[in-house]
Amino acid sequence: MKKNEFIEYVTDKTGETSKKTTSFYDAFWKSIEEQLMKGEEVCLTGVGTFRIKKRPARKGINPQTKKQITIPAKKTIVFKPSQSFADRING
Repeated sequence: MKKNEFIEYVTDKTGETSKKTTSFYDAFWKSIEEQLMKGEEVCLTGVGTFRIKKRPARKGINPQTKKQITIPAKKTIVFKPSQSFADRING
């Protein structure tokens, strides 16, 4: 489901305007991004937790040249679903 399909789905479910739904969607994700940028975890009860994970530098192999390379350290976003959400998905 793409953003515009999601907006349309939520608009149909809530009866809100597409403009209001889009505004809420953008504000929702922006607020999560801002909290993660500050180093905070974002816990949505019944859904899960977003957090930043630091990945250390590691060795890898360039598939084209087969030479060993160093993959630099970086931060990545991790989402861990809550147990109740995972249970609902798994039936």
